[in-house]
Amino acid sequence: MKYCFTISLSILLIAPVCYGAAVMDSTLTTIIPSAAIVQAVSNSKNNCVINPENGSHTGLEAAFNVKTNGDDNTYDFIISSSIDTLAGTKNAYVMNNNKLYLMLANKDRLPDGDAVSDILSGSLVKNPNIIAYPVINNSVYDIKPVEYNGNLSCKILSGGQQDLNISQFVSNNPLANTYSISEDTAGVYESVIMLNVYRKP
Repeated sequence: MKYCFTISLSILLIAPVCYGAAVMDSTLTTIIPSAAIVQAVSNSKNNCVINPENGSHTGLEAAFNVKTNGDDNTYDFIISSSIDTLAGTKNAYVMNNNKLYLMLANKDRLPDGDAVSDILSGSLVKNPNIIAYPVINNSVYDIKPVEYNGNLSCKILSGGQQDLNISQFVSNNPLANTYSISEDTAGVYESVIMLNVYRKP
């Protein structure tokens, strides 16, 4: 009688046992802070010539580009304005009959403080060397006149957009009783328009 034995050889591959080992994760994070870049955009409407007969002009426009990774919850986008007078630098925006106007002052013959007060009073009588024009929003964004940091300004609501082209158009015809050929001396009349981005607390 013959006996046959079969031996099967098998290898079981198992993970080595490691006593006392610990596994650690290292999570890397970085924070991108909110930021904004503002640029003024030069165009043909940065200057014009006034008709000396009636004070009308072809239209002025301040234009800006804002790039930001924030939004209206992060920032206040504020347009402010200024003119130089004998009484110092003054806000150039004024409300009259619930409409926004921009004052432009003679650069070489600065108006006095009384001329500014006359326009601000709403009862315009005498305001030499200052002319006020209506401000129109030509932007796709909502721009509202507001009091900001104690000054009449314009607040832009970006609607979450992060690349904004903002324009503020100064219309052709002056506010009644702010232009006079006998009171407003010939020369350059100007106003400075600034777009400020303020981070919210």
